[in-house]
Amino acid sequence: MAPPSIPGAEFVGSGECATCHEAITRDFPTATHARLKAPGDNAKNMGCESCHGPGSLHVKSGGAAHTIVNPLRSPETCFQCHLEVRAQFDLPHHHPVLEGKVSCADCHNPHKGDAIKGGGANFPQSIKGGGTALLSQNDTCFQCHAAQRGPFVFEHEALREGCVSCHSPHGSVNQRMLTQRNQTLCLKCHFQQQTVAGKIYIADVDHSSFLQQGTCWSAGCHEAVHGSQVTPVLRY
Repeated sequence: MAPPSIPGAEFVGSGECATCHEAITRDFPTATHARLKAPGDNAKNMGCESCHGPGSLHVKSGGAAHTIVNPLRSPETCFQCHLEVRAQFDLPHHHPVLEGKVSCADCHNPHKGDAIKGGGANFPQSIKGGGTALLSQNDTCFQCHAAQRGPFVFEHEALREGCVSCHSPHGSVNQRMLTQRNQTLCLKCHFQQQTVAGKIYIADVDHSSFLQQGTCWSAGCHEAVHGSQVTPVLRY
């Protein structure tokens, strides 16, 4: 994709950026985004300016505001490459990025380390970290969703798998940005066993009639979906 344009500005190269942004340029080789930078003349205009636009006016003005593209103010720079994510934010239930209440950088590291703060389960180096990496990723969600952090006397084991095991982080057709609708979500982990015709047993309890009453958390059974202080069957 073509880098953002700034009227009257020319490309100066990432070396100029290092004059003021030394820490960012120093750490950038560790970033997921750094893998996209190819060496050679074909990529001479890439680097910092591929996301922030040509920097000559910014350099000449001594770093004045509005002389460079700031993706924190608009996600459109990110959407130039992440087209599929742009579509997810158009779904009925989504994080308010398009509304300007949340920015991509609230959850992602563009300049250093893994692009997903805390270590993303989608990257092999994070999987090596096991539960610790996933817990750190949850911490990113808990910055806004503090009530879901706990601690709980009886924690839903799904929390250990990561928030994204139940929620689509960008957007979903389902309420609460869930990956699946209704009890289908719970049945991904709580496998049912049909031991008798017409009977659905979960944890040795016949759930046949319960599943017809609504979702597992709205049928008066397991309302405390993240954790409970009262009972291991996740009730308030």
